[in-house]
Amino acid sequence: MAKSALSKHKASDMVKWVIVFLLIIGLVATTVTLFVKLDRQTTVTEIGAEQYIIGTLGDSGEKTDGDTSIVTRNAVTTDGLKVEIADDATVTYTLYFYGAKDEFISKTESLSKDFDGSAIPENAETAKIVITPTADDDGKVDLTEVLGYAGQVTVTVNR
Repeated sequence: MAKSALSKHKASDMVKWVIVFLLIIGLVATTVTLFVKLDRQTTVTEIGAEQYIIGTLGDSGEKTDGDTSIVTRNAVTTDGLKVEIADDATVTYTLYFYGAKDEFISKTESLSKDFDGSAIPENAETAKIVITPTADDDGKVDLTEVLGYAGQVTVTVNR
């Protein structure tokens, strides 16, 4: 009888250890899967209308006096840069590209279609966006119009 009870106890312990081992493997696999999924997700940031000021940029990327357009306050990263423009937009936009030391590289032509990021120069690290209205009555942008014009263009970058 004692031998039978001992063998049942050993079998019971073996089943418990197998279950514990399988639970540990499942936990490790779940943790690894979670980290891989989180790592693959690139968080995207949308540049809001509050990031624009009234102004313009010259042909060589420097700020110039003017109130006919709006420009981003600070340069944004070119990593994942995408621009979508509303179908009924009354604006165009121009992208100005800068290198690692804020040196001007190039600019696009005035765009009225979405930008997918495929035309970013290789050595460009940052960009500034200039939005120019095409149907402004007085030809000047005032403070009340900034949000309306910026809202017609959606700029996203990787964080």
